[in-house]
Formats: sequence, structure tokens, C-alpha cells
Amino acid sequence: MKSLKNEKGYALVVVLLLVVLVLGISATFMSGTLNNAKQEKAVDISNQSVAAAEMGVLYYSTDFERALDLIKQEVLNQTRLELDLIVACLQSSNKDACDTSAERKNWEQNIDLKMKRLYAEKILIKINELIKLNGTPTESFASTKSSYAPKSWSLMNVPYTSSELQSVSSVLVDRIVSERKLEVKVEVEGTSVSSPKKLNSRFSIKIPATFLNPGEVYNVDQEIIAGKEDASYQDIFKTAPPTQSCETLLTNVIAGTAIAPYECKMTGDEKLAAFIAKVTAAGKNPVDFWVHVDDFQKNVCTSNCNSLDFLGANVVVKATDTGASNNMNNLVNGNLVISGTLTNEQNMNNLGKNMSKQTIVLKELNIGGNIKNLYYTNLMVLGNAAGNDSRLYVGGQFQIDNYSHLCMDIDKIRQADLDRLASTIEVTNSGRIIYYSADPSKTFKLTGLNADSRTSVFVKRAPNYAEFLNNCGISIKSTQTVPISSPVVMDTDFDFEVDY
Repeated sequence: MKSLKNEKGYALVVVLLLVVLVLGISATFMSGTLNNAKQEKAVDISNQSVAAAEMGVLYYSTDFERALDLIKQEVLNQTRLELDLIVACLQSSNKDACDTSAERKNWEQNIDLKMKRLYAEKILIKINELIKLNGTPTESFASTKSSYAPKSWSLMNVPYTSSELQSVSSVLVDRIVSERKLEVKVEVEGTSVSSPKKLNSRFSIKIPATFLNPGEVYNVDQEIIAGKEDASYQDIFKTAPPTQSCETLLTNVIAGTAIAPYECKMTGDEKLAAFIAKVTAAGKNPVDFWVHVDDFQKNVCTSNCNSLDFLGANVVVKATDTGASNNMNNLVNGNLVISGTLTNEQNMNNLGKNMSKQTIVLKELNIGGNIKNLYYTNLMVLGNAAGNDSRLYVGGQFQIDNYSHLCMDIDKIRQADLDRLASTIEVTNSGRIIYYSADPSKTFKLTGLNADSRTSVFVKRAPNYAEFLNNCGISIKSTQTVPISSPVVMDTDFDFEVDY
């Protein structure tokens, strides 16, 4: 039997099958390749969006840090200007706001707090400027159509908008200053083509502990006259009165060679009013001068002893000078120091009726009659230098009325007089009793009806002798060179973190 050997047509079929197989495999590979290309493109777009968001975070953090440097310099400049006001006060003729270290320290502390608030306020203003850019895209890569924009902000973990910040909340400023830090969170959106990606960034800014550096000070070039913080009894009642004439003293003060307290002796026919006129004409303050006079009527009174205006000057007289005690109700705006005991069997009424403050300083007081209608007057009884039996005795009525103080050193006054005073003195309206004792356990209290409540209202204890004198109208001056703290050079202490 013959076998068939004609295979024509089979080769074509095989070839076609191979072609189909190759095309199928090629299509599979091509599909995978296209899918990979799409995926790579998507990843590239996503990466470009992340890169755009990173670019936004970098931009805002860099801009923020640059702004902080400018803000810091502004605050430092303002701090110097504020401190210059203290220097100006010290160099002026009126140093009431800066003549003690406590006043200067308090002033500096207020400046420091003011500058911390200013620092926080300026940072919030800068944040407000950035918040206004919310949703406004900035192109980072023009070729890839990439951009970034801030989307939301929160301060101290509280969401904020520009409308809320426009007035710069004082509550928020107080919180920032109190916690000494400011945390800002911003969500930045990066976009490439139309694929957005968001990054959360946190800025952290610390508020300095102080804007003033106690170790670095301004040096006030000239010596200034300031309150003496360790003022004592001996500053009021000198063991040896001055011998320098008032004319010589004023010449030295003007030349800058005199040292406070300024004390002089007035003799002969010299007149206090003429001397005070020369003091004011020289631009000096009569309050800084202590004038010891031989004869009150001759040296202090003019044609008469009515309305004797000392312009704040301190006049020291002898206890035997009856001209002073007989004219105390004519004093105006001055301090009269009687170096001894004021003794009078008559009344001592109507002091201070001219509505101008005056201070009368005594070692002892022994009045047989009344002291009534005491207005605008500080009456100080400081006792003798030694012992505790100095007199403070008023036989009749003793009234302390509006804007008047009875000031006494109870360590030097006999106890029987203090006990009588506690039961008989009448204190009304804005009158006050101010006392001092070096013994913390020793006190002065009113007795009689409603004693405790009256004591709490009308009796005040001075914490130290200098403040005791100052609260009663006597300010002892001394020549000082006063250092003023300078602004501290602070770091911005800025940091930021990014959450992907």
C-alpha cells in the first residue's frame, strides 16, 4: 500500500500558528509595558506634587525665619528706645519716676513685658500675612505645571483664619508670652498637573526669657541725684549741721562738683525765697536742697510770714526758734524740720488749709491744747536719737483729716503716749497713721469702738525706714551713678518639622 508523502499546506499552518503565538506574547509584553509607563508617570506626578509641597514648606519656613530676624531687630531697637526713656528720666530735673532702684527695676520689668508682647504681636501679624495667601497657588516648576499653596493654619493647636487674626487677639498674645512659645501648624498642598499632595508642617518659635541683659548695662555718663534707699534717722537730724554757705553750695552744684544731699547754712540777712529763685533759675530742683537757718523769721519770712512757699525745699530750724512753730500754719509746699521738741500749751489748728502739701518733722511733740483740722499735712515725730521715751503727747483733741498723715517711729516713743494716742486720736476721710518699727512683732493699733476695722483702714506699717520717710513726704537724695540693663542679643530659636 502506498503512503501519502504530499505535505503541501502544513508549513503555512505552522507558520501562521507561530505568528499568532508571537503576536500574542508581544501584545502581552506591550500591555505590561504600557501599564508600567502609566504607573511610572503617575508616580512621577505624585513625586512632583510632593516635591512641590516640600518646596512650599521650604519657602514658608525660610520666609518665616527671615521675618523673625527682622522682627527681632525691630524689637531690639524699640527696647533701646524704651530704656533711653529711663536714662532721660535720670538726667532730668524731675526724677520722681526713677530715683530708686525699685522704681527703675519695675520700669525695666514693664519694658521687658512690653517687648515680649510686641515680639508676639509682630509674629502674629506676619502669620496673618501668610494666611491671606491661603489657596493662592505659587508655581514651583513651570515646566511640570507644579505649584504649592497653604491650605489651613492653626496656632497653639487652635485653628485660625485671617479674619480672626486681623485685630491680633490680646488673649492669644498673653498666652504666647505666658507659655514663652508659639507653635504654628500649616498644611501645604503641592500640585503637579491635577494630582494634589498635602504636607503638614509645624513651626516652633520660642519667646526669650528676657529682652534685657542684667550683665550688660548702659552707663549713665553723668552722676544723678536719686533717692537714698538706706535713708536713716541721721539723714534727717545731723549730729553736726553744715557749715557751707548756700551760695557756695549752689555754685558747686551748677559746676557739678557737689555731692547730694545738698545741705547748706543760711545766716545773716539771706532770704530763702531768693535762694530758691536762684536754684530754679539754674534748672535745679529745690526738693534736693536742705537749708539750715539761724532765724526763721529773718531768713524765711519776707514782709510777713503768710503763705511761705518753699517749692519743696527742706528747711531745718532749731527747736528754740519760736518763729517756725508760730507760723507752721502758713507753710506751702515745703518740709519744715524742727531739730528738737515742739512744745506749746495752746492749740495747733488749721494746718494745711491752703490745699498744698507740707511736711513738719519733729523729734518730740508736746501740745497741751488741740490739734484739729489737719489737712494736706504730714506730721512726723521721729523721737530722739537714743532711748524709747520721746514724747508724742496731745492734751486735747487730735484729728487727722483729709490728705494728712501722722508718721511716727514707735520704737522711740514712750509707751504711755502711744497708748493714749491709740484711744484718743480721730482719723477720718483720707487721713492715715503711718508707723515704723525695727521689731517685726511690735505694732500700733487703735483701741475703742470698731478698733480692728478702723486700724485696718487708717493705720499702715512701713516696711523699712527709707520707705517710711518717703511715704511721709521726706525724700533723702544721694549722688549715684545708675546702671541700666541693655537689650540682650537673642537667638530667634526657630525650628520646623514636616509630617509626610
